[in-house]
Amino acid sequence: MFIARHILAVTLFAALGLAACGEKSADESKVLATVNGETITENDYDNYLKARQAQQAPIPDKDREREVVLDEMINRLLLVQQARATGVDKEPDVYFQLKRQTENTLARGLLRNYVKEHPITDEDVQKRFEQETAKMNKSEFHARHILSRTEDEAKEILKSLAAGEKFEKLAKAKSADARSAQEGGDLGWFNQGSMVPESFNAVAAMKPGETSAAPVKTDFGWHVIKLEETRPLTIPPLDQVRPNITQLVQQARVDELVSELKAKAKIKK
Repeated sequence: MFIARHILAVTLFAALGLAACGEKSADESKVLATVNGETITENDYDNYLKARQAQQAPIPDKDREREVVLDEMINRLLLVQQARATGVDKEPDVYFQLKRQTENTLARGLLRNYVKEHPITDEDVQKRFEQETAKMNKSEFHARHILSRTEDEAKEILKSLAAGEKFEKLAKAKSADARSAQEGGDLGWFNQGSMVPESFNAVAAMKPGETSAAPVKTDFGWHVIKLEETRPLTIPPLDQVRPNITQLVQQARVDELVSELKAKAKIKK
Protein backbone atom coordinates (compact mmCIF):
# COMPACT_ATOMS: atom_id res chain seq x y z
CA MET A 1 0.00 0.00 0.00
CA PHE A 2 2.83 2.39 0.87
CA ILE A 3 4.49 1.78 -2.50
CA ALA A 4 1.30 2.45 -4.45
CA ARG A 5 0.65 5.67 -2.55
CA HIS A 6 4.26 6.80 -2.98
CA ILE A 7 4.15 6.24 -6.75
CA LEU A 8 0.88 8.13 -6.98
CA ALA A 9 2.27 11.01 -4.98
CA VAL A 10 5.20 11.33 -7.37
CA THR A 11 2.89 11.16 -10.39
CA LEU A 12 0.65 13.96 -9.16
CA PHE A 13 3.32 16.03 -7.43
CA ALA A 14 3.64 18.56 -10.24
CA ALA A 15 -0.08 19.31 -10.23
CA LEU A 16 0.04 20.27 -6.57
CA GLY A 17 3.06 22.47 -7.14
CA LEU A 18 1.31 24.33 -9.94
CA ALA A 19 -1.86 24.85 -7.94
CA ALA A 20 0.01 26.94 -5.43
CA CYS A 21 1.57 29.42 -7.84
CA GLY A 22 -0.99 32.12 -7.14
CA GLU A 23 -2.62 31.92 -10.56
CA LYS A 24 -6.40 31.88 -10.86
CA SER A 25 -7.61 28.28 -10.80
CA ALA A 26 -9.61 26.80 -13.66
CA ASP A 27 -11.35 24.63 -11.07
CA GLU A 28 -14.43 26.27 -9.55
CA SER A 29 -16.05 23.09 -8.24
CA LYS A 30 -17.19 22.60 -4.64
CA VAL A 31 -14.49 22.94 -1.97
CA LEU A 32 -14.19 19.74 0.09
CA ALA A 33 -11.34 20.80 2.38
CA THR A 34 -8.97 23.70 3.00
CA VAL A 35 -5.40 23.17 4.18
CA ASN A 36 -3.56 26.31 5.27
CA GLY A 37 -5.54 28.31 2.75
CA GLU A 38 -5.16 25.85 -0.16
CA THR A 39 -8.29 24.09 -1.32
CA ILE A 40 -9.12 20.53 -2.29
CA THR A 41 -12.13 20.60 -4.60
CA GLU A 42 -14.65 18.09 -5.89
CA ASN A 43 -12.98 18.00 -9.30
CA ASP A 44 -9.57 17.70 -7.67
CA TYR A 45 -10.87 14.76 -5.64
CA ASP A 46 -12.38 13.04 -8.69
CA ASN A 47 -9.14 13.43 -10.63
CA TYR A 48 -7.07 12.08 -7.74
CA LEU A 49 -9.47 9.18 -7.20
CA LYS A 50 -9.29 8.17 -10.85
CA ALA A 51 -5.48 8.14 -10.75
CA ARG A 52 -5.51 6.28 -7.42
CA GLN A 53 -7.83 3.56 -8.70
CA ALA A 54 -5.52 3.02 -11.66
CA GLN A 55 -2.85 2.04 -9.11
CA GLN A 56 -4.94 0.06 -6.62
CA ALA A 57 -8.40 -1.43 -6.23
CA PRO A 58 -11.23 0.92 -5.14
CA ILE A 59 -12.65 0.63 -1.63
CA PRO A 60 -16.09 -1.06 -1.86
CA ASP A 61 -17.66 1.25 0.74
CA LYS A 62 -17.87 4.54 -1.17
CA ASP A 63 -18.38 6.68 1.95
CA ARG A 64 -15.33 5.08 3.53
CA GLU A 65 -13.38 5.53 0.30
CA ARG A 66 -14.22 9.22 0.20
CA GLU A 67 -13.04 9.62 3.79
CA VAL A 68 -9.79 7.69 3.21
CA VAL A 69 -8.97 9.38 -0.09
CA LEU A 70 -9.71 12.88 1.15
CA ASP A 71 -7.50 12.24 4.18
CA GLU A 72 -4.75 11.04 1.81
CA MET A 73 -5.04 14.23 -0.21
CA ILE A 74 -4.84 16.37 2.92
CA ASN A 75 -1.73 14.51 4.08
CA ARG A 76 -0.10 14.96 0.67
CA LEU A 77 -0.90 18.64 0.58
CA LEU A 78 0.61 19.10 4.04
CA LEU A 79 3.79 17.37 2.86
CA VAL A 80 3.95 19.50 -0.28
CA GLN A 81 3.41 22.71 1.68
CA GLN A 82 6.22 21.74 4.03
CA ALA A 83 8.43 20.87 1.05
CA ARG A 84 7.88 24.31 -0.44
CA ALA A 85 8.38 25.99 2.92
CA THR A 86 11.74 24.27 3.37
CA GLY A 87 12.89 24.87 -0.21
CA VAL A 88 12.68 21.30 -1.46
CA ASP A 89 11.09 22.57 -4.68
CA LYS A 90 14.27 24.57 -5.33
CA GLU A 91 16.60 21.59 -5.03
CA PRO A 92 18.00 20.86 -8.53
CA ASP A 93 16.75 17.29 -8.90
CA VAL A 94 13.24 18.18 -7.71
CA TYR A 95 13.13 21.46 -9.62
CA PHE A 96 13.99 19.83 -12.93
CA GLN A 97 11.59 16.92 -12.36
CA LEU A 98 8.79 19.42 -11.81
CA LYS A 99 9.88 21.42 -14.84
CA ARG A 100 9.90 18.35 -17.13
CA GLN A 101 6.52 17.15 -15.80
CA THR A 102 4.99 20.57 -16.39
CA GLU A 103 6.43 20.78 -19.91
CA ASN A 104 5.22 17.27 -20.78
CA THR A 105 1.71 17.90 -19.45
CA LEU A 106 1.32 21.21 -21.27
CA ALA A 107 2.78 19.88 -24.52
CA ARG A 108 0.51 16.83 -24.46
CA GLY A 109 -2.49 19.03 -23.75
CA LEU A 110 -1.66 21.36 -26.63
CA LEU A 111 -1.15 18.49 -29.07
CA ARG A 112 -4.36 16.80 -27.93
CA ASN A 113 -6.28 20.01 -28.66
CA TYR A 114 -4.46 20.56 -31.94
CA VAL A 115 -5.31 17.06 -33.19
CA LYS A 116 -8.92 17.53 -32.11
CA GLU A 117 -9.14 20.85 -33.97
CA HIS A 118 -7.48 19.36 -37.07
CA PRO A 119 -9.14 15.96 -37.43
CA ILE A 120 -7.61 13.38 -39.72
CA THR A 121 -9.95 12.27 -42.50
CA ASP A 122 -10.12 9.00 -44.39
CA GLU A 123 -8.83 10.90 -47.41
CA ASP A 124 -5.76 12.03 -45.42
CA VAL A 125 -4.98 8.44 -44.43
CA GLN A 126 -5.58 7.10 -47.93
CA LYS A 127 -3.31 9.74 -49.46
CA ARG A 128 -0.48 9.04 -47.00
CA PHE A 129 -0.87 5.29 -47.54
CA GLU A 130 -0.48 5.77 -51.28
CA GLN A 131 2.56 7.98 -50.75
CA GLU A 132 4.21 5.42 -48.48
CA THR A 133 3.54 2.48 -50.80
CA ALA A 134 4.71 4.45 -53.86
CA LYS A 135 8.17 5.05 -52.39
CA MET A 136 8.61 1.55 -51.00
CA ASN A 137 10.94 -0.91 -52.64
CA LYS A 138 8.66 -3.60 -54.04
CA SER A 139 10.96 -6.49 -53.13
CA GLU A 140 11.86 -8.42 -50.00
CA PHE A 141 15.39 -9.65 -49.48
CA HIS A 142 17.02 -12.64 -47.83
CA ALA A 143 20.59 -11.87 -46.86
CA ARG A 144 23.45 -12.76 -44.53
CA HIS A 145 25.96 -10.44 -42.92
CA ILE A 146 29.15 -10.43 -40.91
CA LEU A 147 29.43 -7.51 -38.50
CA SER A 148 32.86 -6.12 -37.64
CA ARG A 149 33.81 -3.38 -35.21
CA THR A 150 36.37 -1.82 -37.53
CA GLU A 151 36.72 -1.29 -41.28
CA ASP A 152 40.06 -3.08 -41.32
CA GLU A 153 38.52 -6.21 -39.79
CA ALA A 154 35.74 -6.13 -42.39
CA LYS A 155 38.29 -5.79 -45.21
CA GLU A 156 40.18 -8.81 -43.89
CA ILE A 157 36.93 -10.79 -44.00
CA LEU A 158 36.41 -9.76 -47.62
CA LYS A 159 39.94 -11.00 -48.42
CA SER A 160 39.14 -14.33 -46.75
CA LEU A 161 35.96 -14.66 -48.80
CA ALA A 162 37.87 -13.88 -51.98
CA ALA A 163 40.35 -16.63 -51.06
CA GLY A 164 37.52 -19.15 -50.94
CA GLU A 165 36.40 -19.15 -47.29
CA LYS A 166 32.71 -19.96 -46.76
CA PHE A 167 30.54 -17.01 -45.73
CA GLU A 168 28.61 -19.02 -43.14
CA LYS A 169 31.79 -20.31 -41.51
CA LEU A 170 33.32 -16.84 -41.28
CA ALA A 171 30.09 -15.41 -39.87
CA LYS A 172 30.03 -17.97 -37.06
CA ALA A 173 33.69 -17.33 -36.26
CA LYS A 174 34.04 -13.60 -36.84
CA SER A 175 30.69 -11.76 -36.66
CA ALA A 176 30.13 -9.39 -33.75
CA ASP A 177 26.38 -9.96 -34.16
CA ALA A 178 26.14 -12.98 -31.87
CA ARG A 179 22.51 -13.68 -32.68
CA SER A 180 22.86 -13.98 -36.46
CA ALA A 181 26.35 -15.48 -36.19
CA GLN A 182 24.84 -18.66 -34.78
CA GLU A 183 22.88 -18.98 -38.03
CA GLY A 184 25.84 -18.29 -40.29
CA GLY A 185 25.00 -14.59 -40.45
CA ASP A 186 21.45 -15.26 -41.67
CA LEU A 187 19.21 -12.17 -41.37
CA GLY A 188 16.12 -13.90 -42.73
CA TRP A 189 13.67 -12.06 -44.97
CA PHE A 190 13.32 -8.29 -44.58
CA ASN A 191 11.94 -5.29 -46.41
CA GLN A 192 12.78 -1.61 -46.57
CA GLY A 193 11.13 -0.70 -43.30
CA SER A 194 12.92 -3.29 -41.17
CA MET A 195 16.56 -2.58 -42.02
CA VAL A 196 18.77 0.47 -41.44
CA PRO A 197 19.00 2.52 -44.67
CA GLU A 198 22.72 1.96 -45.29
CA SER A 199 22.37 -1.83 -45.17
CA PHE A 200 19.14 -1.86 -47.14
CA ASN A 201 20.48 0.36 -49.90
CA ALA A 202 23.53 -1.89 -50.25
CA VAL A 203 21.38 -5.01 -50.45
CA ALA A 204 18.93 -3.44 -52.91
CA ALA A 205 21.81 -2.68 -55.29
CA MET A 206 23.04 -6.29 -55.28
CA LYS A 207 22.05 -9.38 -57.25
CA PRO A 208 21.33 -12.75 -55.62
CA GLY A 209 24.57 -14.55 -54.83
CA GLU A 210 26.63 -11.34 -54.67
CA THR A 211 28.65 -10.13 -51.69
CA SER A 212 29.17 -6.45 -50.99
CA ALA A 213 32.27 -5.20 -52.78
CA ALA A 214 33.26 -3.05 -49.81
CA PRO A 215 32.31 -2.97 -46.12
CA VAL A 216 29.02 -1.19 -45.41
CA LYS A 217 29.18 1.28 -42.51
CA THR A 218 26.23 1.74 -40.13
CA ASP A 219 25.86 2.89 -36.53
CA PHE A 220 26.41 -0.75 -35.51
CA GLY A 221 29.77 -1.14 -37.20
CA TRP A 222 31.04 -2.43 -40.55
CA HIS A 223 29.06 -5.07 -42.43
CA VAL A 224 30.02 -7.57 -45.08
CA ILE A 225 26.74 -8.56 -46.72
CA LYS A 226 25.74 -11.43 -48.98
CA LEU A 227 22.39 -11.38 -50.79
CA GLU A 228 20.88 -14.83 -51.00
CA GLU A 229 17.57 -14.26 -52.82
CA THR A 230 14.73 -11.84 -53.45
CA ARG A 231 10.97 -12.07 -53.83
CA PRO A 232 8.11 -9.64 -54.55
CA LEU A 233 6.90 -7.68 -51.53
CA THR A 234 3.32 -8.27 -50.45
CA ILE A 235 1.94 -4.87 -49.48
CA PRO A 236 -0.67 -5.16 -46.70
CA PRO A 237 -4.10 -3.56 -47.28
CA LEU A 238 -4.76 -0.15 -45.77
CA ASP A 239 -7.12 -1.47 -43.10
CA GLN A 240 -4.34 -3.65 -41.74
CA VAL A 241 -1.91 -0.75 -41.30
CA ARG A 242 -4.39 2.09 -40.72
CA PRO A 243 -3.23 2.84 -37.12
CA ASN A 244 0.39 3.19 -38.29
CA ILE A 245 -0.54 5.39 -41.24
CA THR A 246 -2.78 7.54 -39.03
CA GLN A 247 0.12 8.00 -36.64
CA LEU A 248 2.34 9.11 -39.51
CA VAL A 249 -0.24 11.73 -40.53
CA GLN A 250 -0.54 12.95 -36.95
CA GLN A 251 3.23 13.20 -36.58
CA ALA A 252 3.46 15.16 -39.83
CA ARG A 253 0.91 17.65 -38.52
CA VAL A 254 2.75 17.98 -35.24
CA ASP A 255 5.98 18.60 -37.16
CA GLU A 256 4.20 21.33 -39.16
CA LEU A 257 2.95 22.96 -35.97
CA VAL A 258 6.41 22.93 -34.41
CA SER A 259 7.90 24.38 -37.60
CA GLU A 260 5.33 27.19 -37.60
CA LEU A 261 6.00 27.99 -33.94
CA LYS A 262 9.76 27.88 -34.49
CA ALA A 263 9.48 30.23 -37.49
CA LYS A 264 7.67 32.80 -35.33
CA ALA A 265 9.84 32.38 -32.25
CA LYS A 266 12.92 34.34 -31.23
CA ILE A 267 15.48 31.63 -30.56
CA LYS A 268 19.09 32.24 -29.55
CA LYS A 269 21.69 29.51 -29.09
